[in-house]
Amino acid sequence: MTHPVVSLLSARAAAGARADGHRLALVVEGGGMRGVVSAAMTAAIEELGLTGCFDLVAGTSAGALNGAALLAGVADGCTREYADGFAGREFINPARLLLGRPAVNVEFALDYSSAALDAHRHARAVASDIELHCVATDVATAAPTALTGMSTLDELRGALLATSRLPWVGGRPVEFRGRRWLDGGLTEPVPVPAALAAGATHVLVLLTRALGVVPSPPRGLADRIVECRLRALNPALVTAYRTRDAKVQRMLRSLVDAGESGPPYVLTVAPARDAPEPSRLERDSDVLRAAAEHARRRTLDALAAHRVG
Repeated sequence: MTHPVVSLLSARAAAGARADGHRLALVVEGGGMRGVVSAAMTAAIEELGLTGCFDLVAGTSAGALNGAALLAGVADGCTREYADGFAGREFINPARLLLGRPAVNVEFALDYSSAALDAHRHARAVASDIELHCVATDVATAAPTALTGMSTLDELRGALLATSRLPWVGGRPVEFRGRRWLDGGLTEPVPVPAALAAGATHVLVLLTRALGVVPSPPRGLADRIVECRLRALNPALVTAYRTRDAKVQRMLRSLVDAGESGPPYVLTVAPARDAPEPSRLERDSDVLRAAAEHARRRTLDALAAHRVG
């Protein structure tokens, strides 16, 4: 039996239109450099010619950057640059923390251009008629918020910086639309709730970890520093930081248990348990390329199995 999400994708791909009364969302998980996985998954969607089938893209952190790249038509180029342009010290350099500077420089990634990732891509993302929802964490409320309606390059840049501002290693909170923001992964790493709040009736979820894999709780000096910085901003952020992985696992279990019942109808694509898994600050190009290739094939196989195209 064809999954309802894939049936809708197939119908829209054949019709070349979205005027069917449904709201189809693409949800993209991030995870720092582990975002190469969801980037490769969006590249597979781009390869299949399915980008225009979606009404909205909801992404968190690197997932939002990957979503913007998909809307700009450079998902494949973005995936390649994870292992090339983004794997250097200009983007990630933990040694900068010793100098009181951020270890992760997302501005570099946004300003980066190459043959694979052109400098005009952000303008195309802004001009897209597909909604982009970037989930960030509001420092004042410690709640996830979907930033959307970006109509200028400055607004898109602000939203992408807000959703991807990792605490401590990424620097101070981002000021945007009169509020301060941190990485959306603190409160909503997999933004299915944001997609449903936007009226999605069908959701395709791209995960960067295998279903059922629970990451080890963060420990050590770096974790204590992060919690100290979060506590100084808002103590409620510490609770969000400590409970985010358990929250995600509960949500994913509910999605799996729901199966094809709906609406909403939710289909997840995730790496296999034995797939290469880059770390959040991964800089090994071989690991990044291997993870990307696995994710790309995993997505193509999952959609092909449901007769998309």
